[in-house]
Amino acid sequence: MSLTLISICSVLVLATALFFWFRGKTIDYVNKANDSVLLNTETVFAKYMDSVQNYTLAFYRHPNINSVMQSGDSSWSDQLFSALSQIKGTLTVNPYLENAYIMGANGPVMMFENNPLSKASKQELYERIRNGLIKDSPFLWTATLNNGDKETVMMTYYNDKVYANSEYTGAIAISTNLNKLQGNIFSDVADSDTRYAVLSPEGAVLMQSGPPGDGYDDALLRRIVGGRSASGTMVWKPDRGPKQLITYRMAANQGLWYLSETSYRNSIRDISNALVLLIALCVVLAAAAAGVAAFVSHRMYKPIGALFGNIRSLSGERLAFAGAGGFEEANRELERIAGRFGELKRENEDSALLSWLTTPYRSGEAVPSALPLLKGGDPGSAAFCVAVLRLDERIGEAEAMTDAERMARLRDLPQAVEALFEGACACRGFFPHPGTAVLIVSEAREGSFGDQGIARERWEELEQLVRAWPGTQGALGVSRLSADPSRLKALYEEARDCLQYMKFQYRTPIVYAEDAAQLSDAPMPDQTLEAVLQVVREQKHELIPRAVERVLAEAGGYRAEQATIALSRIASDLSAIADTGAAGGMPRHADFLELYQRIWSFAGYEELRAWLEQLSFRAYEKLKERNAVQTRDVAGEAIAHIRRHFADPMLSLNALADKLAISPPYLSRLITESTGSSFPDFVNLVRLEHARSLLVDELELDIRTVAERSGYGSSTYFTTLFKKRYGMTPTKWRLNHIVQHSE
Repeated sequence: MSLTLISICSVLVLATALFFWFRGKTIDYVNKANDSVLLNTETVFAKYMDSVQNYTLAFYRHPNINSVMQSGDSSWSDQLFSALSQIKGTLTVNPYLENAYIMGANGPVMMFENNPLSKASKQELYERIRNGLIKDSPFLWTATLNNGDKETVMMTYYNDKVYANSEYTGAIAISTNLNKLQGNIFSDVADSDTRYAVLSPEGAVLMQSGPPGDGYDDALLRRIVGGRSASGTMVWKPDRGPKQLITYRMAANQGLWYLSETSYRNSIRDISNALVLLIALCVVLAAAAAGVAAFVSHRMYKPIGALFGNIRSLSGERLAFAGAGGFEEANRELERIAGRFGELKRENEDSALLSWLTTPYRSGEAVPSALPLLKGGDPGSAAFCVAVLRLDERIGEAEAMTDAERMARLRDLPQAVEALFEGACACRGFFPHPGTAVLIVSEAREGSFGDQGIARERWEELEQLVRAWPGTQGALGVSRLSADPSRLKALYEEARDCLQYMKFQYRTPIVYAEDAAQLSDAPMPDQTLEAVLQVVREQKHELIPRAVERVLAEAGGYRAEQATIALSRIASDLSAIADTGAAGGMPRHADFLELYQRIWSFAGYEELRAWLEQLSFRAYEKLKERNAVQTRDVAGEAIAHIRRHFADPMLSLNALADKLAISPPYLSRLITESTGSSFPDFVNLVRLEHARSLLVDELELDIRTVAERSGYGSSTYFTTLFKKRYGMTPTKWRLNHIVQHSE
């Protein structure tokens, strides 16, 4: 034991030292990766803001819109309608753009509002833009909506005021909904375990990855915004929750903060192979020391093991263990003997019951026989039946009887039965343990049972009597009538087997052997069993309980053996799905016999139904998990392929589906669910974004070359798509960019 402790302590010391050394390396790597993502996010956000600024510039310089701006006349005309349609189309194509305003000399002239502002906010916006300069655009603004709610938006405007003394002649203003824009900016990190956010200069969260309700620690945000450093990293421990690794930077030209938050535990998880190798060597050393300690312990305690070995002589098999003793073998032998004692106890109870059932009646004995003498006649002419009563606790009730109280009430049952039958029977009882009673009910005189329907009413009254006991419910199996005393044991087995049907009958406390004999002995058909498997495969979560109930209702029409076999097959298939995630085509499990015995051991309907529902939900969750992983992997692979090969003119849905070994319709659905766009629209989106970058980054390229590098074989088709998406031709887009940057 001492050697084992020393080796374990050595492993802990070495592992701790290596952990702290590699932790610093790993955190530096995570910080660099997060800082790179923040810089990329800053760049993407800047591009979005540039695109909005370009829209305002284009609208401001549109002659018809400018005329409305200067004159304030918004009378309808074909030219004005065409110009204003461009504004409306821009708001439709770009869902993160909400409102557009044409500001005249004295106030707003025309507006397009998807999320209307209050009258006071519109006037405040006009005054701020009238007094603002071009360099002040864009700016953050907390506006009041028509419904009174407050909302922070990014306002972008163009008013041609370069200097403070420049003349104000009108302006175009467009508002950006940051809650909608964050879905575009953080689309590539939605499934990451790292969260990202964009903060205002005051520390308010403007945009973030993940659910909007998943907020950040206020103390953390105040510390970042109020600090002296424009970038950095730190380990933050909130009041509640685990440690977080924080990386932040400030965009000087925007005045915004960019923040990443990663689980500290996940950050230090990925250490190098050298650390794993050294720890493995330490583990081997510890294992060797533990082996030596075990050997010493074995030699030291061998005499005690030999002493325990003599326990084997109790079973009469052999005097000592084959391995010359040992604690493990002694423990196994003790467990075997304990199990044997349990079996002997059950055999003793069964033997006592069998002796009682087969002992002929002799008066004056301490343990009388099961069949009493017929009053005034030969006991061989009396009809009798056997009833087996099993007591169960009612679910959800705290009040329950002790074993002694149950046994006392059970012993009073024979007198209660005779009273219920109003003297038409004689009853003897045997009580193997507090949960079971065996009742032998025979005619008090020949023919006294009379109508069987009356006898059934008496058994129902007995069940109601037992149900009135505190926290107890009874399950009763009743055999058929017989006048042959030699069949007493057979009738007992018949009544006992009736209890097996309780698990297939919803709230049926009594089962009669006469009714059970009428049940079908044929195997249950496969189409009946398929109901549960079908709803699991089709991922219909809400239909699982109903499907299980229907299968159990069908099983109630078959003999217990056939019903148990059928349900074992269902359980085997569900277990296979839960283990492997395969929805069909797999062989039956090797544990079929174990499942059969498990179902056979269930006592009641609720217990069996709950077990089958649990198996069904486990299989459902496994299939759901597998389908989600497959869907995510396929969709991600398809999107990555499109982004890598968008310039290939031969890129098509069918070719990509063949490459991924799935059907084109299924691939199209996956892309639509992941991107919100169809396959052609998403491909064009990627191509046009690339073309837009080429137009402003490589001014020496002509339009035909830009089209070819973006995957379009025709410059005319490229121009049509570009104008449809961005509201202007590629040439005009490039000129606007040149004019804006030259100013």
